[in-house]
Amino acid sequence: MSAEAAVEPDREQQKQLPFRLDIQGIRALAVLLVIVNHFVPGRLSGGFIGVDVFFVVSGFLITSLLVKEAGRSDRISLAGFYARRARRIIPAATVVILVTVVVSLWKLPLLRAQDILTDGVWSAFFGANIHMANVGTDYFAQGQPPSPLRHYWSLAVEEQFYLVWPLLLIVCLALLRRRGHAGAELDRRFRRTAWIVITVAIVASLAWSVHTTYASPVTAYYSTFARAYELGAGAACALLLRPGTASLARLPQRGREALTAAGLLVIAGSAVLLSESTAFPGLWALLPVVGTVALIVGGGGGEPTAVGRLLSLKPATVIGDWSYSLYLWHWPVIVLGRGILGRDDFNSPPVAATALVLTFVLAWASYRFVENPFRRGTWRRLPMSLAIYPVSIATVLVTVVAGHQYVEHELTGGNTPPISVEEFPGQNLGGDQYVALVKASVLAAQEGRDVPSGLVPGLVDLREQTASLGDCDYRTGTQELCPLGTPGAERRIVVLGDSYARALSPAIEKIGEEHDYEVYVLVYSGCQATGAQQVERATGRVWQDCEDFKDFAVDTIDDLQPDLTIVASSVGKVLNPATGDVIGPSDDFDEFLGVLDQGWRDLFGELTAVSDRVVAVGNTPRLKTEAGVCLTKDDPDLGDCAFPPGSRSERSAKTLLAAAKAEGAETVNAKKWFCADGLCPAVVGNFITMRDTEHMTPDYARWLATPLAEALDIRDS
Repeated sequence: MSAEAAVEPDREQQKQLPFRLDIQGIRALAVLLVIVNHFVPGRLSGGFIGVDVFFVVSGFLITSLLVKEAGRSDRISLAGFYARRARRIIPAATVVILVTVVVSLWKLPLLRAQDILTDGVWSAFFGANIHMANVGTDYFAQGQPPSPLRHYWSLAVEEQFYLVWPLLLIVCLALLRRRGHAGAELDRRFRRTAWIVITVAIVASLAWSVHTTYASPVTAYYSTFARAYELGAGAACALLLRPGTASLARLPQRGREALTAAGLLVIAGSAVLLSESTAFPGLWALLPVVGTVALIVGGGGGEPTAVGRLLSLKPATVIGDWSYSLYLWHWPVIVLGRGILGRDDFNSPPVAATALVLTFVLAWASYRFVENPFRRGTWRRLPMSLAIYPVSIATVLVTVVAGHQYVEHELTGGNTPPISVEEFPGQNLGGDQYVALVKASVLAAQEGRDVPSGLVPGLVDLREQTASLGDCDYRTGTQELCPLGTPGAERRIVVLGDSYARALSPAIEKIGEEHDYEVYVLVYSGCQATGAQQVERATGRVWQDCEDFKDFAVDTIDDLQPDLTIVASSVGKVLNPATGDVIGPSDDFDEFLGVLDQGWRDLFGELTAVSDRVVAVGNTPRLKTEAGVCLTKDDPDLGDCAFPPGSRSERSAKTLLAAAKAEGAETVNAKKWFCADGLCPAVVGNFITMRDTEHMTPDYARWLATPLAEALDIRDS
């Protein structure tokens, strides 16, 4: 899991505080950790902890400013606070959003660019963490490239934290003033009250972080509630250090030397030892948090420590000055670079080095020509500062709307006719019109013909094309039954499986409508139809909700006594019953297929006992590239978007069909409706067959209802 962060108050904002060059060095350390982690994958596996370092520094500097203001004037100006935030954060963030959106529209496949337009809106509204958590838990978004604006999640976490923390401090001040406290007594009681508040917040946030990291790791990673204790730790440092006092004078120099050295060692050790497989944030995030606290506390008061002098060297402070812009630019440079050049080409040393230099040049330019001008001059006036955010929002929205209009214009129109069998009169395509159309589409691809106009579904909303489940989306925990097809009919069909079965369900629903069957769709995306125990993708633990659904589904089939049960399923990580270990497609594949075979045999054995007929439908292809991405990249012809089926997916499908036959079930091999002569075209006729790399579109599924009904030997009653 990668991490990115925002950088907080800089030299300009520290002028009201005892200035500490070592803080700039800490920022430099944090930004370099993340840059190395991202530019050289695998070399610094825990470099993502730089985000946690930033959160602590942010909490420290922001709270120091607020406490200093409260001590000086007995109040905190909320308008003044947000004006400073606007000048510091928004201009550079807006520029990077706009440049990223424009470059995406110019250079990336338009289907990807369309998603980035949405990311830009969430980022501008400081809701990127919510959006990225939703994307990260969306089953159908798995495997898509990361957004070049994903790093804005950390800005969102900070801004959400600072919607609450200053208000809590203002409430504390107001209550204390109401009780008649003023001057030094007010300041003393305010600090004590603020310390109690932040301590409670730290404990509550840490407890939630530990819980949600275990229960839902992706959600926890982007959660403001799970990260608040990190910002709170920095705030606690600010209250402990008491700016302008000598509160740490009692700590011996030798103790401060040891504290800062230990802090640096803990941060460095975390960056080396932690990895993407670490349950994070949770308790593990305490390591970089505690390390940063040690650096801040040990570096405050008295003579500079050896570590403090190291962090105060000129190169470190310069990188610290640029750190916010470095964070903003480095991730779009990487993601856009990989998207344009390809991952392997981008990761070659010369290209990666060039991209790194470009990142620093952009950061310098952004710092020099965007950050500094907005922190100075007329923009320091309160009304001008407060206008920055609405102007930023308006600019991003106008750009995004224009971008959507551009995408729609590029992806619609034209007059290229659909592929037809009649175009190839000299070819023996066979008597099955559906298979013949697939063969004709392969021939059109081999000839490099133009992509037809009027594609179904349209490219603009291709990624939204998933079969509707209505009130029977079993991922929500419901156990309702939703009759489809011909509700109330005497004959019944049940569709069982995961997202593959869901993709097939529009065909079965249409069969039910045309042949007088009541249809029930018992599908749970990500939860395979197998007797093997499945594990959660994020945690590696047995997926109990999935196991409960499978029990419910078999019991329901037993109650319904359907005339036909259709099974379609993908493959994923399961428990190997022989060893108790988790095994998946990336492990020993033959051993994995053996576990799948037994799991499917167990399932089909159960189903054949409670259903008149059981049919396994499988062998839809898994493509190496999303059809929509290929069809919207540059100006492709049909040959650019025809791919061989995945060999491993074929082996898995054959194992499924063989297991079904072994237990007395019937089978339908669907490959003939997608591929011919070793190629699977993205377009058959004028249909886009796949919404992504492995799930058929609802429109194509409905088109296949007739041949599928024939293959299932379904006739009118």
